[in-house]
Amino acid sequence: MKLDNNYKVVSDSVGTILTFQCERTREKDGKEVPYTFKDHWYFVSVEQALRKYLELKVNGCEDVKQCLDRIEEVKQIILKIK
Repeated sequence: MKLDNNYKVVSDSVGTILTFQCERTREKDGKEVPYTFKDHWYFVSVEQALRKYLELKVNGCEDVKQCLDRIEEVKQIILKIK
């Protein structure tokens, strides 16, 4: 299930995977070249994956207001996928 433009949750008989993917650039041979950055987290349950998603989304918030706004945003995303 897609959570947002960069995150999705995939479940199978073994467990649940939270995946992150985005397009970035890096320097190679003196030139900026595009590449796809990917990261994966493995969990036993969907609940654990969604908790990690929330943690990742609030990471980097600069103040309490921004953190609360981000929590509400993630809450709305989760409610839409039920």
